[in-house]
Amino acid sequence: MIQYYTRFFAFALGLYFAQILIFDHVNLFGFANPAVYVAVLLLYRLDMDQFGFLLLAFFYGLLLDLITQTAGAHTIACLTTAFVRPKLAQFSFGNNVDNPATLFTQTLTNNRLLYLGLMLLIHQLLFAFMAYFSWQHAFRIVLYGVTNALFSFLVIAPSISLFRPKK
Repeated sequence: MIQYYTRFFAFALGLYFAQILIFDHVNLFGFANPAVYVAVLLLYRLDMDQFGFLLLAFFYGLLLDLITQTAGAHTIACLTTAFVRPKLAQFSFGNNVDNPATLFTQTLTNNRLLYLGLMLLIHQLLFAFMAYFSWQHAFRIVLYGVTNALFSFLVIAPSISLFRPKK
């Protein structure tokens, strides 16, 4: 258990710095940048403590908000994504949701892609709404959210295969 938390903390710290130093400066079409830090919320084991996970999501989003000066958009998006994660996992994986290796080995690729896509779409739409915070910009919010979710999906989905456990 301690080994898992140590590896996960190093992974989260690495993605945090990669997001700040590299991915926040990538602008596809002038506005779309991938949110690779969401992979921390996606890859946390489903059978672990959920209260600790909500605290992790809150502080992870808060630290990103402090660095990027986004006035709570990352915090609200991360916390809401962490809160709906068990229901989305149950919807995507069905009965296999309590197995620790669910995301990596014992599900179909379609289920994993559905889970990743829904989580990223919810996160990015919430983030865009909180960043603009106006119904007058509804088209821009949807465009920004969907484009960033797709761009993040194209970066995160292939990367997950790198973190599969060895057989």
